[in-house]
Amino acid sequence: MELLNKVYTTEGRLNRLSFYKFYFTWLLVSAVVGFILGFIGGFLSGDPQSVLVTVPTGIWSFIAGIGSMMISVRRLHDLNKSGWWLLLALVPVVNIFFLVYIFVMPGTGGWNKYGADPLQIELA
Repeated sequence: MELLNKVYTTEGRLNRLSFYKFYFTWLLVSAVVGFILGFIGGFLSGDPQSVLVTVPTGIWSFIAGIGSMMISVRRLHDLNKSGWWLLLALVPVVNIFFLVYIFVMPGTGGWNKYGADPLQIELA
């Protein structure tokens, strides 16, 4: 439950290392849960395209996608950008450069309008 509490918030900032940890952990958890839901639904119905498969996995995909966006918003906050910048991920070609920017650029040092520097908090 602690992971869910840390994922489903847009408050604060995530430095690069924390972003990598949260993002890839969340990606792994999401994939495993989606696989299990699909497997159980397929086993119960015998049809991999039945409602028992598509509805639970669709709902889980929506929930996991929201969590992924919230993690990315906190990373944007570390870059001193609004969460609305995440809409650039929807623009073809631009999204590639935008995602590289999120994954590679260091956050702003010290305080910004979204809170304290996560690196300074970890050192304290």
